[in-house]
Amino acid sequence: MKYVSRLIIITSFLGCTKSTYHIYSPNKDQCITFITHNDTRYIVAGKYNSVPESNFVKIDISKVDRNAGDQIIGCWKRNKLEWTVMMNGVTILENKLDTNKFLFQKNFPVDRYGSPNVLDYDRRKKNCFSLDFEYYKLRRIEGDAEQ
Repeated sequence: MKYVSRLIIITSFLGCTKSTYHIYSPNKDQCITFITHNDTRYIVAGKYNSVPESNFVKIDISKVDRNAGDQIIGCWKRNKLEWTVMMNGVTILENKLDTNKFLFQKNFPVDRYGSPNVLDYDRRKKNCFSLDFEYYKLRRIEGDAEQ
């Protein structure tokens, strides 16, 4: 029985996956922190190594294809906001962002046919970025963001 409880404790530590990334605006006056723990991701306004009391959105990413579909897009300084960030097909569990400064959208905009259309957030546009993750690891940053 003693060995079984040790095995359960070891397995539970091995089963948890956590990653934290800080992304900065081109002039470095803004930072967004992405903290992923298993099927939960926090998107935080500012640089943090753990989830703060406020200025974050908590999302469920369990239905996201963690190999090909784990993508975040956004823009800095748009529509009088510090940043706008979106991710497709997630569920918002909790939103404590200051909506006067930050916006998170749980789906990409769609065109008249219902297909995702992110042309207004294209990473080649000034102040826009795209982040691609693969199984908790940041694989690619494109556009106006620095890690």
